[in-house]
Amino acid sequence: MHIWHCFLGHEPQPDILDALCQAGLQSHECDQFRPKGVGVVFFGEITTQLLDLLRDSTCRGMDRVLAISLFREGLKPAAVWNLLGAGASDVFAWDHSSSPAHEVAARFQRWAEVDEIVRSPLVKDNLVGESATWVRSLRQIVEIARFTDSSVLITGESGTGKELYARLIHSLDRRKNKGNMVVSDCTTVVPELSGSEFFGHERGAYTGAVSARDGAFAVANGGTLFLDEVGELPLNLQAELLRVIQEHTYKRVGGNAWQKTDFRLVCATNRDLIEEQTCGRFRRDFYYRIASWTCHLPPLGERREDILALARHFIAKLSPDDPPELDDAVRQYLLT
Repeated sequence: MHIWHCFLGHEPQPDILDALCQAGLQSHECDQFRPKGVGVVFFGEITTQLLDLLRDSTCRGMDRVLAISLFREGLKPAAVWNLLGAGASDVFAWDHSSSPAHEVAARFQRWAEVDEIVRSPLVKDNLVGESATWVRSLRQIVEIARFTDSSVLITGESGTGKELYARLIHSLDRRKNKGNMVVSDCTTVVPELSGSEFFGHERGAYTGAVSARDGAFAVANGGTLFLDEVGELPLNLQAELLRVIQEHTYKRVGGNAWQKTDFRLVCATNRDLIEEQTCGRFRRDFYYRIASWTCHLPPLGERREDILALARHFIAKLSPDDPPELDDAVRQYLLT
């Protein structure tokens, strides 16, 4: 893989460059004023020049740039956040491990795999958009889906594509013999029947239970459980779901035996669950069980560059044989 390197305020260090080469990275010294593509910035201290270089070279986060401190003692937590805020994809000290060059190579290899997925038909045909805001969001969810098995909380306004993201997570999950994705809309769960809806019930558990029934946790075994609009769940139901999400064991309504289930949990909401906790409408312990990772989807107002691409996408779906072109006046109208 080819990358650029820059030693800001220091002379290039041949031992570091040799280590990168041995790890499979071919690097060239960049023009500090016009760096392009993926690269590494080596620095000794946080300066305005360093922050400006990161802002200029990352192209609003579209290009991956590593910021690596030459001295571990100079890398404080506040400095790390400043560098990440300026656009660095990751930050660490060169001497923090015995094989930093291989860590650099591994990061670029992972990011290359993520970007390949983002450019694939699976993503481009379903999650339309090329804006920097949208691509950064896609990269985040692809990396979470492909390289972790953690629960994911997707937040965003209605219509931003939360269920599409959930389906992408399920598609990219690498588990062998993966089961199905089960969708449970929390806005339609009737409180009186919620136990049966989620846990299932035994025959005769209540009036009308003429046969045993599997709930969402059983059906999702081996697959993915998507709780849509999880912020609508009442507090008592959040408490009931807490154990099964934490322990992956549950009892059917009317049953005595503990059942096991293994699923990946994905939740979505258009509510601010941190604010909901403050108001006492959402359990803090439940929040931290469902939000190992969080991903916020930007509204269309924050990705206006994608409006015309989305319009063409939906027109092509409505008229696949001969999709009409948009007149200039129509394009301008849509952009308003």
